[in-house]
Amino acid sequence: PLEGWGVPRPVAAVLAVIVVLGVFTALILLTWPTLQGQTEQIRERLPEAIGSIRGWLAEQSTALSGSLGEAGDGMEDELRERMRGEVAGMVGGTLPLLNSALGAVSGLFLVLFAAVFLAASPKVYADGLAGLLPGVPEARTHAALAAIGRTLRKWLQATALSGLVILVLSTVGLTLLGVPAALALGVIAAIMAFVPYVGPILSAIPAVAMAFVTGPDKAVWVIVLYIAIQAVESNLLQPLLMKGLVKLEPALTILFQAMMATLFGFLGLLLAVPILASAKALLAEWRAGGATA
Repeated sequence: PLEGWGVPRPVAAVLAVIVVLGVFTALILLTWPTLQGQTEQIRERLPEAIGSIRGWLAEQSTALSGSLGEAGDGMEDELRERMRGEVAGMVGGTLPLLNSALGAVSGLFLVLFAAVFLAASPKVYADGLAGLLPGVPEARTHAALAAIGRTLRKWLQATALSGLVILVLSTVGLTLLGVPAALALGVIAAIMAFVPYVGPILSAIPAVAMAFVTGPDKAVWVIVLYIAIQAVESNLLQPLLMKGLVKLEPALTILFQAMMATLFGFLGLLLAVPILASAKALLAEWRAGGATA
């Protein structure tokens, strides 16, 4: 749009990044006092919440195994240790992934600088990529890159709007339930909207843990809330917002997410879906071009 108004493309690229960063900075400045306090609250109370969950599970295992009688003392100890191990493994495996989200921020700045150069003169890089494929017509390479661009644009717009809806629903729902740090937990849920299937589970863990401090019944209601939000996202938001977007098979998406998370951590998990969607769009365009030829 800025090019249409006569602004040179390199200047337009810089202005676009400045506007986007300005909007995000304004939002952060407006919400930072609340977010800072709530983030600190989560950091301080989460270990206590996890300890409460472990203690509650230990009590349940004791009550369950107590009915086995004196002859089942060995089985009781084994059951308790196994349950504790499972809970520790689950918590220890997922919470570091959430905590490493700050590591993605440093990568974000590198992406922004690269994006400015790519947006300022995309034809230079497209032509360079086409030159690396001497056996492929240049027009097909440009068509494939255009298809990837359309796919990523639709994915980003749809996911960002879906994340905004999830932020509002999560924050309002957690506030009504009286869960501490509702806004910070809502922000986590919105960020995790960029990670399908796995994201909702990861975002629910700290919310359930924080709710458990005030009582197991409230934790159950938080689970119900997140299930309801996920149902709205999967059955209403995603079909409406992602209309026309490349469809990805669930099993393929989950396996690719697991591989990217193992190799590159949280940033790999966050970028797994757009990379997979881009690869599928590229292959589809390549096949279409081959059939036309």
